[in-house]
Amino acid sequence: MLDWLGSVQVRKRTPTRVELDLTRATQWTGWAIAGAGGWLLTIGHLWAHLLGVAVIGVGVLLATLQRKLVFDRDDGLLRSEQRIFGVRRRAAIPLFHLKAVVVSARRGGIYVAYVERRIGGTIHLDEARRPAPLLKLAEAISDVAELRLEYDATRIAASD
Repeated sequence: MLDWLGSVQVRKRTPTRVELDLTRATQWTGWAIAGAGGWLLTIGHLWAHLLGVAVIGVGVLLATLQRKLVFDRDDGLLRSEQRIFGVRRRAAIPLFHLKAVVVSARRGGIYVAYVERRIGGTIHLDEARRPAPLLKLAEAISDVAELRLEYDATRIAASD
């Protein structure tokens, strides 16, 4: 139902570079949830105040959540930047450390897209109830980064 929440999309694509970013709907939803938490604070009951503070916290978390992945063939790097509550975490991974872009089935009818690495764990890209948007995303990455594209509707994802 909330597949779109936290989904990544292709922001910019050239023959040698693809930039992925979280959808704007995630931030707008976060601010709407924070607003609902503010409304709960106006109710004069203790339970509403406690729930309102928790809802505001979740809303601000979603509103400030940022994730950017840049696959750059010219530089030979995957640049990853994530922000939560304004705290930034960055990484640069050489493309030759990456093995394949995988779209795989998971239990419960969910499909997951991730990048397999030769060294280290997988890099989670996105999840959806249908594989088509994930395949489009994986194909864009595969073309730019020159990675193998794997689609397996029968395999359980590596993150399970």
